[in-house]
Amino acid sequence: MRNKEPSKTTVLRLFIFISLMLLLQSCQRHQLLPNALEDYSERMYKVLDIEETDIPTFATLEFPDKQTFAINIPKLNIKMREFYAIEDCAIKQLIAQRNTALGKIQLPSVRLNYEWILIDHLQKCIESNSTKSNEAQVEKMQDWLHQKKAIFPLVWANMVTQSNELYLGISASSGFIDGNENDNFTDGLFDLKNLVAVRDDPAANIAAMEASLQSIQKHRVYVRLWRSQMLLRNYLNQMTADISHWASSFTCETNKDREKLAIIRNVFTLFFIQNVQAIGAQINHYHYVLKPEFLKLINDKNLPNSYTLTIDKYNQSEFDEYQEAMLTHVKMWQGIFKKCD
Repeated sequence: MRNKEPSKTTVLRLFIFISLMLLLQSCQRHQLLPNALEDYSERMYKVLDIEETDIPTFATLEFPDKQTFAINIPKLNIKMREFYAIEDCAIKQLIAQRNTALGKIQLPSVRLNYEWILIDHLQKCIESNSTKSNEAQVEKMQDWLHQKKAIFPLVWANMVTQSNELYLGISASSGFIDGNENDNFTDGLFDLKNLVAVRDDPAANIAAMEASLQSIQKHRVYVRLWRSQMLLRNYLNQMTADISHWASSFTCETNKDREKLAIIRNVFTLFFIQNVQAIGAQINHYHYVLKPEFLKLINDKNLPNSYTLTIDKYNQSEFDEYQEAMLTHVKMWQGIFKKCD
């Protein structure tokens, strides 16, 4: 007897089940920080015997739509008749490709790569024609090369602001920093360095650009870093306020008080120092290593002011606020522990 093939309904149900499981698994990635904060607050509020505050474990970055960062690229002043009059150059095919319907809707990274190839070919064309008796053509090509080099930083800036991969990598994620190899920080550092370096040294860096963009969309370490800072700031500020209120009436005058504080110290060590603060130390490390590259973006005059201000807000201003929240929280505990010294 022949085995019956699975029905379409069964296959569909299996597909939906697998999809839901994969979605659930993806949603659980990079959640060590909110889990550590919840464990810390739950244990601490319980041992302090105070009502636990429901502190949100999400952090949403406010990024403008990437279209608001788009830059108008000046058009190159080339007369096509003069251009096609050039002999023995490989740039005619490039211009022809650019003028097709498909060529006119290039992705920002594809457009940047195209501009660099055109610049490279123009340079080689000028070199090959400089020994011939066509000074007028060489002068024209030098003018075109000058114009292309002038707008290249703007095309690069459009790649930075308009590439979906990089935009998602700095603005959209449900995850946080784990503080371990799962963060893919080494990849994140290389990718950012690569994209920034393309502006000044495309010959050495543009070949890796597409791979870096794909990598950024996958690991999203920058947005996870900024969300982690925000979450820690909000969470610790609330806990500091609640615990400070409790500490205002705690005097540590009896053995019972000292025994209770010993338990509190253990909870602080196990759940804050070893878990929360350990992830915070990695956040600090990531920030300082990435900072020089983000500063290159922030200080770049070709990028829109609204873009650089947004990057500066999350990369530096909110990092400072997170550090202040962490420092205030630790100083609060130092003051409490001194009551029993």
